[in-house]
Amino acid sequence: MRLPDRPRPHLSMRATGVSLKHKFGELKPQKSDSQGLALPGFSNLNHAVKWGVRVENENYEKKLAKSHDDLKTVLEYYPIDPKSIKLLFTRGGRSKWLIESDQGNLILRQEYINPKRMLFIVGAHWHLQNKGLPIAKLIPTKRGGLCLSGGDHVYLLYEAREGEPLLYYNKSQMMKTMAFTGAFHKASEGYLPPPGSKRRTRTGKWKKLYRWKIQELEDNKKIAQEDPEDEFSRLFLENVDRMLKRGYEALEELDRPGFTQWSEETIRSGMFCQQDDTMARMIVKDEQAVMKDLHSITIDLPARDLRIILNKLMKKLAVWDTDVVSELLSAYDRVHPLSEDQYRVLWTDLKFPHLFCAISHKYYLGQKKSWGDEKFLMNFRNIIAVENSKEAFLSQFDQIYQNIKGEKS
Repeated sequence: MRLPDRPRPHLSMRATGVSLKHKFGELKPQKSDSQGLALPGFSNLNHAVKWGVRVENENYEKKLAKSHDDLKTVLEYYPIDPKSIKLLFTRGGRSKWLIESDQGNLILRQEYINPKRMLFIVGAHWHLQNKGLPIAKLIPTKRGGLCLSGGDHVYLLYEAREGEPLLYYNKSQMMKTMAFTGAFHKASEGYLPPPGSKRRTRTGKWKKLYRWKIQELEDNKKIAQEDPEDEFSRLFLENVDRMLKRGYEALEELDRPGFTQWSEETIRSGMFCQQDDTMARMIVKDEQAVMKDLHSITIDLPARDLRIILNKLMKKLAVWDTDVVSELLSAYDRVHPLSEDQYRVLWTDLKFPHLFCAISHKYYLGQKKSWGDEKFLMNFRNIIAVENSKEAFLSQFDQIYQNIKGEKS
């Protein structure tokens, strides 16, 4: 039994046209200013100019596709000669265009986001680029800006990297993904967010998140008990107590000193994570994994990215393959080695039933409007199979840790 549909918040910007003014706020790197910025810092939002917005009844996507004049105005701020503009997609407050120019193919991205938040993200992108990470290069404006700020939305321009997509079912490409994740974390160290940026951090919030998810499982258990004939609820009730047990155990393990120490080290080092580590934004070029763009980051332990990508990979396989995971972690460890205590934190986060929590959250709150009952059941059975087969892996920490480190010699 799902809860009744809840009204969705009205996002007026998704149904508007944009009338451009003649000035844009630029977020640009500079050696110093009156506020004492240091590379790779950026200027504050003092020059940001709000753009006029008029509400249109036309379809948003069609409006964007027709607004070439507006886009040409944006591109005038860049040292390029655009030849053609093609809309690639628009959804979720984000739009992308392919720009054919005298400097090759480029991507212009528009995103409805607080410019201070984007300043934090684009600063990280610039930091990774300067560290030599294989990532699409940002194209600065004529004045050296990395973003054009428009009040509640931002434009940025970067290379259109071309290559073969990374495949979830290709073990060699999975290994490349893990090696890239290690390189990403290593390159992220030393990042100094620019003054005026709005940071996103989850370091120090794990306990709160675990408690919230555990409480939601307890609440969903009560909902499921009211409708035991519902097939999803029946499967949920068969497995929820075991998932709750793992959740409570993981919460208790966060009191270990290794977790606190790693959290403190992460804050001091400036390291950040991808927020949602995925192969979807990766390609293979010259036998190397390359990131096409960077959508978001958060200050958090590397274990977060590892847990997310490993869960995704094993969901694709529909089983938790201990041998494959051991090899994947070894590929990561060769690039960015973790200590035994740090791997124990990863084991804790893998023990917590994030996948089980996520799909039950979507089901009982009716968040996947396009999913019918059969699709929910198919995905739920897959997740249950992965979580159940994961338990053998969780119980073999010492042996798997030795395998991870042993493959380095």
